[in-house]
Amino acid sequence: MKWIKIAVVGLISIPVITFVLFQIPQVQDTLFRIVAPRAMNVDFGESENLRVFVCGTASPLGNTPDRAQACIAIITPEHFYVFDAGAGSAARLLGGGLPLARLDGVFLTHFHSDHISDLPGMALNSWVLGRATPLTVFGPRGINQIIEGLNTAYHLDRSYRTAHHGADFMPLELGDLQGAHFEPGAVLELDGLKITSFMVEHNPISPAVGYRIDYRGRSVVISGDSIVSAGTFEVAQGTDLLIHDALSQDAIRPLIDTADALGRDRTAKIMRDVVDYHADVKSLEAASRQANVGQLVLYHMVPTPVNPLLLKIWNRNLADTTIMAEDNMLFELPVGNKTIRVQP
Repeated sequence: MKWIKIAVVGLISIPVITFVLFQIPQVQDTLFRIVAPRAMNVDFGESENLRVFVCGTASPLGNTPDRAQACIAIITPEHFYVFDAGAGSAARLLGGGLPLARLDGVFLTHFHSDHISDLPGMALNSWVLGRATPLTVFGPRGINQIIEGLNTAYHLDRSYRTAHHGADFMPLELGDLQGAHFEPGAVLELDGLKITSFMVEHNPISPAVGYRIDYRGRSVVISGDSIVSAGTFEVAQGTDLLIHDALSQDAIRPLIDTADALGRDRTAKIMRDVVDYHADVKSLEAASRQANVGQLVLYHMVPTPVNPLLLKIWNRNLADTTIMAEDNMLFELPVGNKTIRVQP
């Protein structure tokens, strides 16, 4: 019994001693010096394959620290492009150790705030890390208005940073964004990579586009925000990976009923309006099967599954093969075969 008491006292003492030590500045400094190199050495690594990094899965209907807003990154040995830049997505790219110094550009699906609000953060982070050319932002009609506005709003910020660090280290001209307007169709073909844009249905937002990315026999389609559209699935026919926005009627209807019962008429109206311009998840699965999509991945989920209960409701009618994306999820598409490796 004596040894049992000693063991119990010892176990109780460990967290107490740890807590006390943690208050000592010298211990804090030592621990921080151990941890800091690990935090600064996050490295996305190299691969010869097509990789898809999920840098944002949330919609405005349900935000959470665990999920940034819409953002998908496409990385190959020769290319690095980001598709949409919702709030929090720049931090996801930075925290994931992606090679921001070689960020080639950003493609926007449309100009809702939850798809563009972190453009300044992406510009800043890649500039600080050594991006050597202006950051080009590709988009349909209206892109130049967006870019001119952001460059005006952030001009003083950029000028302060150049003055502080020096023009040789942070040239002012690399801090601004550069707009590139396109009409739907082939947007870019470079070193084995082809990016094609296509119109999607997100009325009354117009233009709104999705993208198909082809690289050395592998393919990815990103819907942006859209209902289930025949045009999208024509483009996505036989694609390896379809990343599509999704809405769960099972999850949103109780929220609408609750808003009505509480007299929150404006909230109820917003949610009702949202229902008819995002893809119903049940129809989405059926259309994906008909189009022979290799892997359906849901992102920009409405409402965002912010807790385990909502996640259960979302999952209750999904096929086992459908993936609900989480931030920092990585899909790797090896060149030369049809497999897809998933790192949660």
